[in-house]
Amino acid sequence: MTRDRTLLATLACVAAAACWALNAVIAAEAFERGVTPERLAQARIVVAVVPLAAYLLAARRDLLRPPRAAIPALIGFGAAMMAVNLAYYVAIDLVPVGVAIALQYTAPVLILVGTALVTRRLPHATVWAAGALTLVGAILVSGALGAAGAATLDQLGLLAGVAAAVTFAGYLVLAELAGRHGSHPVTTLFIGFCVAAAIWTVVLPVWDWPIALLSDPDVAWRVLAVGLVGTLLPFALAVAALRWISSALAAIATTTEPVLAAALAWLVLGQGLSAPQLVGGALVIGGVLTAQLARRPAPGATPVEIAS
Repeated sequence: MTRDRTLLATLACVAAAACWALNAVIAAEAFERGVTPERLAQARIVVAVVPLAAYLLAARRDLLRPPRAAIPALIGFGAAMMAVNLAYYVAIDLVPVGVAIALQYTAPVLILVGTALVTRRLPHATVWAAGALTLVGAILVSGALGAAGAATLDQLGLLAGVAAAVTFAGYLVLAELAGRHGSHPVTTLFIGFCVAAAIWTVVLPVWDWPIALLSDPDVAWRVLAVGLVGTLLPFALAVAALRWISSALAAIATTTEPVLAAALAWLVLGQGLSAPQLVGGALVIGGVLTAQLARRPAPGATPVEIAS
């Protein structure tokens, strides 16, 4: 039963990666129509929190109050969520999308190294192998090596990509920690969204959002889509998966995003895949499958049952 739940949790992370891949395609066009990366990152959080709040108020008010022990992790999770959205959008606006994605998906390796340093115990060798395979595969699929050699890359864009990796790793670890302190996945998501929205309100007041841009139907549906399909759904899938797999394995599974993004570009935009990209896709898939072979969970990765 545990093995089945681990597989389902991994598939949930892959589904989340598919949503994020679609989100990148939708967001890129919104930037071209005048929505800045900061404002789109802010809007996606606000759009995502509204239906979640409505559901909790109507059906599960008991989940509105988090366990006291989980509050520090939840605040950190919300801050990391806000930061990763901003960093990723700034990165894909300033450097090639492939470079931005490759930088962000160094997160699994960061989590593995962090786990080793904090716990003084090395994760399973199979997990290290999976992390290495997916990292190399993500770089090949994204085309980052070719893009990096083509021209001088924007330094701010590169720093934003690194920040996206660090904060991506951080929100997975913090969401896992909140769950271990008894926070239900829906509670974790809701509090995280609220914290992220509050930070955005201080940084960029919501009332100054360029509402006039929403008069363009193409902008309006893209803002709605990045909030629901690109934010609420994938974050919900990823946080729920952390009940059964560690943050390291979740990060490895979401490394399928570059592969899925390349596939979407081929299907929707007619952009073909090069031989290195095909090899990279195979490596990512191989890394995700390798992660399933781990005979013992990473330190602190014992599945947590949370009362619903």
